[in-house]
Parts: sequence; C-alpha cells; structure tokens
Amino acid sequence: MEAQSQHQLNVNFLPYPTPGHMIPMVDTARLFAKHGVSVTIITTPANALTFQMAIDSDFNCGYHIRTQVVPFPAAQLGLPDGVENIKDSTTPEILGKISHGISMLKDQIELLFQDLQPDCIVTDFCYPWTVESAAKLGIPRIFFYSSSYFSNCVSNSIRKHRPHESLSFDTHKFTVPGLPQKIEMIPPQVAEWERTRNETTSYFDAMFESESRSYGALYNSFHELESEYEQLHKSTLGIKCWTIGPVSAWVNKDGEE
Repeated sequence: MEAQSQHQLNVNFLPYPTPGHMIPMVDTARLFAKHGVSVTIITTPANALTFQMAIDSDFNCGYHIRTQVVPFPAAQLGLPDGVENIKDSTTPEILGKISHGISMLKDQIELLFQDLQPDCIVTDFCYPWTVESAAKLGIPRIFFYSSSYFSNCVSNSIRKHRPHESLSFDTHKFTVPGLPQKIEMIPPQVAEWERTRNETTSYFDAMFESESRSYGALYNSFHELESEYEQLHKSTLGIKCWTIGPVSAWVNKDGEE
C-alpha cells in the first residue's frame, strides 16, 4: 500500500475550444485535481487565458494542476492573433479556418502526450484521433461528452436504425427505436450531416466510431436525472462511463461538502 500511495495519478485533459465544451471540461479537470490527481490541461494561448485565473487559484491552494499551451497557427491561416476559439468565428470562412487550425495541432499535441507521459488522457469527443494516440502510449483514452446521455442515445439509435429514411414527407413523425420512453421526431430534426452525407459526415462518423474503442466516457450529468439513459448507454456501447456532473456546481462549492 505504501508503494502504491507514492504514485500520483497523472492525467492530461484536452478540451475542444468552444465554450460549451471547454468550460465543463476545464471544471472536470479541476475536480480531478481537487481529488488528488496531477492534472495538465492542454490548450492554446488565447484559450488558456480564459480560465488561467481559476487554475492559478487552484494551484496556489496546493492542487497539482497546470496548463500546457501549444501555439495556434493564426498567422499561417490568415487569422488575427488570438482568434483560436469557435466562438470567435463571425463568418463561415473564419469558422473553417479556425477548425482547420485546430486539426493542425494534432502532431504537436501527440508529442506533448509523449513528453508528459500521462497515465490516462481525457479528451473531448471531437478529437477521435486521440484513440490512436492513447494506443501508441499504451494508456486509456476517456472521452468527455459535454451533452447528455439522452442526446447520445438518441443519436446512436438514429444512426443505427435510420427510421427517418422510411418516411415520405418531412412532416411525418417517427419514433426513435430502443429508448425507455416514446420519443417522436420529424426528419428535419435529424442533423443535416446525418440525413444527407456531406463533408461533415465523415468527421462525425470518426467521432462516434471512436466511442466504442475508448476505455470509457465522462458525462456532465447526474444519476438522478438520467439513470435510464445512463444504463442504456452502458449496454449500447459496452464501455465504462462515469456520471460526474453537474461539474461547474461541484467545483465552485468553495470547500463545502
């Protein structure tokens, strides 16, 4: 037991740079640190500035947490300095450039994983390539899903059964198969990339394909809210999952039990 206690778990977190993904994942990383884990959050300089004050505060309280920045290729993409987050996109062209810039960081991040030698990596769902990164290092990859069990179960069912394709009109309803409750939708409520294959479809296909190859999943949800869909997720994907939310409420409790 004494030898085991000397090893502090070292976990790298890789958030996706858009507020709805990044904020809960950074709060999750902070929760890990507050439970004794050594945490490194990998991000770009402008994104790091948005949460660095909270990280510095946690570090000054004695928690093992830090950020590790990788430079964003703004100049190479013709973007203004500091435009590194999806929320900064004001046109489809800028959105495309930011998204491309994010994809260009892969090699730098993989080198960081090798240098940091984590015991585990927790990466946003939007980084499917990290499954291979973890496999190369022989460590677990856990994906962070910033939405709900319900939405992922619905999406999985639609991709598997494609019930919308049997309807003649977009105004006709279909029932999503295999859910605990009767959930009805109309075809226009299905994501565009799912209804009509386009350049985005392969990107999402890779993300969902990486689910089953991951060690497990973290969800910013709680058991009392989604217990049925939590169980359905486990039985459908066959991987571990941990329900850890609402993370922003937990991490900001200021030491309360």
